[in-house]
Amino acid sequence: MEKNSDSLREKISHGNAMFPLMVHEINTNSAISERIGCHWHSEFEILVITEGEAQFRIDDRYFNVKKGGIVFIKSDSLHSMNAAPGTPADFYAVVFHPDFMGGYGNDSIQHKYIDSVNDGSVFFSDYIFPKEEWEHTVFDRLALIKELFAQKQPGYELLIKSYIYEIWYLMYTHCAKNINYASKQSDHKITRIKSMLLWLRNNYREHITITAMAVQFHISEGQLCRFFKSMTKMSIIEYINYYRISKSIELLESTDMPVGEIALESGFDNISYYNKVFKKYMYMTPVEFRMSSREQGTKTEIITV
Repeated sequence: MEKNSDSLREKISHGNAMFPLMVHEINTNSAISERIGCHWHSEFEILVITEGEAQFRIDDRYFNVKKGGIVFIKSDSLHSMNAAPGTPADFYAVVFHPDFMGGYGNDSIQHKYIDSVNDGSVFFSDYIFPKEEWEHTVFDRLALIKELFAQKQPGYELLIKSYIYEIWYLMYTHCAKNINYASKQSDHKITRIKSMLLWLRNNYREHITITAMAVQFHISEGQLCRFFKSMTKMSIIEYINYYRISKSIELLESTDMPVGEIALESGFDNISYYNKVFKKYMYMTPVEFRMSSREQGTKTEIITV
């Protein structure tokens, strides 16, 4: 991963240095197609679909997922999820840093079973839909991890870690391939789209044009639009608006800034357009959203970073 891309990494907490694991339960917004915006993080992630169906993307690979399916995402993989509007696509995710499984420095476990997956020399299957006994065991252990994490009874960390190791063993012995999956061409495309996403997120407050972006990346406007859509399943304008709305939601929930100021701070130069785009994604106005959020005392997640 490029050092200059840290600002694009997901910023949701995934535990702490003492216990670098987190369980997230997400009910996605079924009104929109983009359920998880393109992003990546340094942690491993094992995601379980709890309701509905969707199309998942990891790097340049696309596959359909459905209720009961398990998705494995290795560290630093670009990933996203889309679903047809009106279709649920809910999930929970067990997210943990590679250090969570590490031993002493470069011991045999770290080198043979963890680093080999991280560097691509060993490739786990992206998607498992439990049919065989070992797959059902993985599903059951993930459910136990979710339950243990929620209850946090004394010693829960020990059991969670033991289940993570058991899951890793089952995947390593049943669905691992000793290959370097990504081709040079694929690596180049992933690096390029990450650079584009980083540029958009660093400049989302500014007036962004397709022309300026094409000049920035030394590509024609037509090629830029086709490449971006092929890699993210969103147009550039759709992606910018999606990201800007996610930033405005943070401000609506955490500040008392007037809606007009939030629109400008989020990159919208027209409050009417901001209201229109916001209502498209959230099915209410920013003012209604702020009132509802404070009455319920909840935080809304549009998963983009």
